[in-house]
Amino acid sequence: MQSNKGKIYDKKPFKFNCIKGKSYMWCSCGWSKSQPFCDQTHRNPHYRITMRPVRFIAPETKEYIFCNCKQSSKRPFCDGTHKREEIQAAIRS
Repeated sequence: MQSNKGKIYDKKPFKFNCIKGKSYMWCSCGWSKSQPFCDQTHRNPHYRITMRPVRFIAPETKEYIFCNCKQSSKRPFCDGTHKREEIQAAIRS
């Protein structure tokens, strides 16, 4: 598991209906334009991103709550970290 965290993308989680057995690649760097999933932006040499996506295979078809602040300790899932004051302050909307 990666010890560093990506850039804060959003201050609220992302709900997504996943299909049982399907593989999903969660963006851990925060730069993807397909949030919360990876679009391979981390591979752009100009960004110098060392983080890699987190693979998730859905054990059942249901709605999952993915972390979108990229600071969760339960990656790729939301653990409520986005509620911290410094996360909320980082994104103004």
